Amino acid sequence: MSAITQVLLGGFVAALVLGAAAQATRFCPQGGLREFVLEGKTARIAAYGSAIGVALLAVAGLQLVLGQALTPSRPPYLGAEVPWGRYVLGGLLFGAGMVLARGCPLRTLVRAGQGSLQAVVTLLVMAAAAYVMTRTALYGSWFAPWLSRLSIDLHRWGLQSQGLDTLLGLHDLTARVALGAALGISLLVLAWRGMSWRQHRALWLGAALIGLMVAAGYAVTAGPWGAHALDEAAFMSQPPDGLGVQSFSFAGPLSDAAYFVLHPSNQTLSFGVAAVLGALAGAILAAVLRGEFRVEAFSTPRDLARTLVGAILAGGGAVLGLGCTVGHGLSGVSVLSVGSMLGLVSIFAGAWLAIRLESAWSRRKTSRHQPLVSFSGR
Repeated sequence: MSAITQVLLGGFVAALVLGAAAQATRFCPQGGLREFVLEGKTARIAAYGSAIGVALLAVAGLQLVLGQALTPSRPPYLGAEVPWGRYVLGGLLFGAGMVLARGCPLRTLVRAGQGSLQAVVTLLVMAAAAYVMTRTALYGSWFAPWLSRLSIDLHRWGLQSQGLDTLLGLHDLTARVALGAALGISLLVLAWRGMSWRQHRALWLGAALIGLMVAAGYAVTAGPWGAHALDEAAFMSQPPDGLGVQSFSFAGPLSDAAYFVLHPSNQTLSFGVAAVLGALAGAILAAVLRGEFRVEAFSTPRDLARTLVGAILAGGGAVLGLGCTVGHGLSGVSVLSVGSMLGLVSIFAGAWLAIRLESAWSRRKTSRHQPLVSFSGR
């Protein structure tokens, strides 16, 4: 088996475990934020925080074992160029979109794997929106001319990376690992306050698996398999697309999957496409084993229209912002990318605003249809 095949197979298996864990625990950052904002429930949003904490710890340990930072990566989480305009605008659009679509790309993959026909359509629209942003002239014509000016080049200050460790003046591997571990432990402590072990063991285990699989993705692509795959590709006339240090993200790879389906003869299977297929397979497997696979029909036309608008915003926004709740929130934050931290804050800001507006609109609509009751004395 070639090293390239090993990388693709390793990514597929890790994504399969990730998708199964996400299905079994209803892992959903959007759903967790909605429950916290509207109902004061903390368990599901704490699960997302614990997954980030585990990813930080596991990635810190991986870097210690490999003896190197996980850079350069795809996308360039630690590059010296910080396109903050893309992080903010894309994050806001993606956050609002995942609220309207009732889930991020990972959650939509999971729902599709459970048999939701509406989720299948939503997923296709997300992929189409991402495809338009990456494979057509839309971004270059409409966004690049002005977004390119909303960027910071850290080289001006003698900095080679946007990593939090670099910005804090910590330049050796040991300090980087210690900082990542400290942040990971801090997040786990916060998550413990919102999600007790006794009541939420399944959530803890599922979140831990998801965080570990993010580190596994980096291990596959940055370890010996990844290095040998790059060596093999150097001697190929048509090397596979998307090789290099990376872990999981599900917006850009949806675009790659769409392109792969439309042009199978012009593109080889990439790590991102293998990840999408693996997560979908894992969700299907978990749903079947747990007796939760059932075909669900479409909801009302109004609900479907809202979902599809959200899918467009989520798919396009994730590409515009260079990441999603998995790409920025897990893969990017785990390598201490300040840009990913900004992107994640923007995602949650957009989602929080959309939830508030949606809730206010729902209350207003309910009050309009509430019957008037009059009381008269005897």
